[in-house]
Amino acid sequence: MVQLARYASPVEQAGRLIASGDTLGVPWVHRLMTLVAVTIKVRREIAELAEEMVRLGLARSRNHAYNMMIEMGLREVKRLVERRKAVRRLVEEFMKNGLPYTDLPTVKDVEEERAR
Repeated sequence: MVQLARYASPVEQAGRLIASGDTLGVPWVHRLMTLVAVTIKVRREIAELAEEMVRLGLARSRNHAYNMMIEMGLREVKRLVERRKAVRRLVEEFMKNGLPYTDLPTVKDVEEERAR
């Protein structure tokens, strides 16, 4: 078991644990052990898709977007982006023109129906 310094920062403690291979039963340390920084070159289309995923709120960062592409596949990610764009277009249209449904019951109608 690794002796941790009493006043070492959490980052230093995690580094010592990882270097020693001892996790002290902390599950998140295993995830730290598996992260590896990799520099890659991608097509401009994929880089733009990652930026768009972040802009649409599908990913927290470009790194997260690239990880999603790897895990889900490019086809599925493109489908999600197109779906999110379609939803945004509809929301903008409804905000500008109002909902296309004119004969929907109002709150007053529902309350009257419940009172019966």
